Amino acid sequence: MTLASIMKLALRQLDEAAEDITEYDELFKSYANMGYMIALRLFLKPRETFELTTDEEGCADIAALPIMRVVEVLDAQGRPVRFSLSADGTALKTGEKEARIRALCEVEWAALEEDTDEPRLPSYAHPALADYICYRHLSSGSLAKQSRAEFFRQSFYQQMRTLTPQGAGSVTRLRNLYAVTDARYRR
Repeated sequence: MTLASIMKLALRQLDEAAEDITEYDELFKSYANMGYMIALRLFLKPRETFELTTDEEGCADIAALPIMRVVEVLDAQGRPVRFSLSADGTALKTGEKEARIRALCEVEWAALEEDTDEPRLPSYAHPALADYICYRHLSSGSLAKQSRAEFFRQSFYQQMRTLTPQGAGSVTRLRNLYAVTDARYRR
């Protein structure tokens, strides 16, 4: 669904006329993006791999990248590399000096701006953004509207819980692996 069709669905769910979309356009876009960011940051957690080059101190500049969290860093041979972030979060510090590294990161995708933009969520989750718009729109109203808003909020989060984060189910750390997978009977 496009952003425009998500907003039209929200209008229908609110029992408003479709011609009134211009009246709600900016507000609904704002609400849709709030719901979209919740979906991305808390539920989908999209990941991308970035090829970086470190300097003579082992630092790689990441200021211009849409990184939310660095998950893993590998050297040119695919071996794990210890890393940390600078205090301001603009550089990735490693022990690899003047080398090529690959950083697997959770990223933030761009907000929905144009009516033709489509959320980068599975298509079955697109209507949940209309639910979020309805929730936010009704939540500041009377007690009856707030009751309806609660239904839309629950519907949104129920749908979001069906999203599987990218990389879910993979082992990313080997520390205490044997303690976790020990199948012996314990009392």
